[in-house]
Amino acid sequence: MNEKRIERIVQQVLRQLKRQVLVVLSPVEGYQQAIYQRLAQLDSVSFSFYATASMLQSSDVEKWAELGSVVNKSTLSISRLNHYGSLFLPFIDAKVVGEIANGLFVSEESELALHALSQNMSILALKYHCCPESELSQVLGLNKNENYNRLIKENISKAINLGIHFGSLNEVEKKFIVNEITEELKPEINNEHPNRYITLKEVMNNPRGYCANENKLTDSAIDYLKSLKK
Repeated sequence: MNEKRIERIVQQVLRQLKRQVLVVLSPVEGYQQAIYQRLAQLDSVSFSFYATASMLQSSDVEKWAELGSVVNKSTLSISRLNHYGSLFLPFIDAKVVGEIANGLFVSEESELALHALSQNMSILALKYHCCPESELSQVLGLNKNENYNRLIKENISKAINLGIHFGSLNEVEKKFIVNEITEELKPEINNEHPNRYITLKEVMNNPRGYCANENKLTDSAIDYLKSLKK
């Protein structure tokens, strides 16, 4: 096995250990380069990029491919969507928000989001291209009709109620890099020996799942947890 093949295998394993995020790319006006640069700095996250049909016609796809693999409607299996830890919609616009809010499988973006919701996936989105109050909407003059603005805000509220988290790029980035304790990470309960001591090996496998003051730990396990706080 040559060095290049070994390096590819190592890189593949490292990517699998990182948080897997599928980013939906749409050809929009504004903030693409800034968002690209921010994602390029997140080494702790493994990004894949879903390019819509219209995005595939853009030369920008090659740029995003430098940050991760690019998939499209013909290469992504919806049944394997939950392989990703999160779905990220950085360029979601008012049209797509309206489709999601009303359960319409029209665009590729709304179809992906609705399928992700059905699988109870974490879905993150930026408001820059859809919220009438965003700076970009003001610059582009897309917030001059109050009735229209009210409709878009209602659709955003509906999408939030469905389970989509809208936030700033700083907030989304924090959710990428901070691992919340999920059911899979919680300590296992041994029903046969409920009063047994939790070993050092168990704590090392899941340090965030145990607390020296709350769990029944061996001395070495307690010392290990204390060493993490130094």
